[in-house]
Amino acid sequence: MTELQAPHARPGRTGGAAVLYPLANSWYLGSNVPGKPRVFLPYIGGVGAYRAICDEVAAEGYKGFRTAG
Repeated sequence: MTELQAPHARPGRTGGAAVLYPLANSWYLGSNVPGKPRVFLPYIGGVGAYRAICDEVAAEGYKGFRTAG
């Protein structure tokens, strides 16, 4: 994971501790791919908080994203 990807993945890792998903041995976490790290990536902080994060990323010119065109 790159330095620019880490902040986007952090909420899923920390919020995932509050639910049972990280305890499962499931394809949802990548368990079906040998050698793949088990990572909980869905954002579970609520739609309002997610929208605020998206707005901030857009306001910063999509820092860390590669865009075409």
